[in-house]
Amino acid sequence: MESLGHFIFELIKITILGFIYSTIIYFIYKNIPNNKKPEWCENWFKSKNTLWLYVSILLLFFMFTPFGNHGLGDSARIPISLTKKISNVNWTEYAKLNDVKSSEKNDIFLTQFKIENNVLCGNLKSDFYDYKNSYFVYEIGTEKLEEFQNENDYNKFATNNNLPKSSEFKSFKKNYSDYWSGWRFFLLP
Repeated sequence: MESLGHFIFELIKITILGFIYSTIIYFIYKNIPNNKKPEWCENWFKSKNTLWLYVSILLLFFMFTPFGNHGLGDSARIPISLTKKISNVNWTEYAKLNDVKSSEKNDIFLTQFKIENNVLCGNLKSDFYDYKNSYFVYEIGTEKLEEFQNENDYNKFATNNNLPKSSEFKSFKKNYSDYWSGWRFFLLP
């Protein structure tokens, strides 16, 4: 039920954003001299309503792309690449790094993390698994995972590689709020 309510909210938001964006685009297009207007977009600009429909459909499509999908209802997600994400259900303490396995071939669950310089740094903590290591570094571009047995080992590595210390890690809720708030909240579905 939460997902349906959130989806309806998103449709209303897309309708409003589509109206605002199409109005701005329409007035910009109308101020371009007729001999400079591209022919390919004449159909889009026949009426403001047609443009609003196209913009709203584009926003709806964007909402389901990896960088537009923030979850619906009780699920939440933070994209870290086109194929990888950190997800959470019911806003629990634990988040999951999807499609990445630990050195023990278990799913990676974490409670604190930070993304910096295209590197995800976090702790390994779960109710489901008893990890032999406590911290990890995941290079997003190369998809390389390195684990550390304790906080001291991780902090030494972080200092040598200009990465955040374990004391700088934040919860999923705080990371989610930092990523999706501000301009993303107001300008994107």
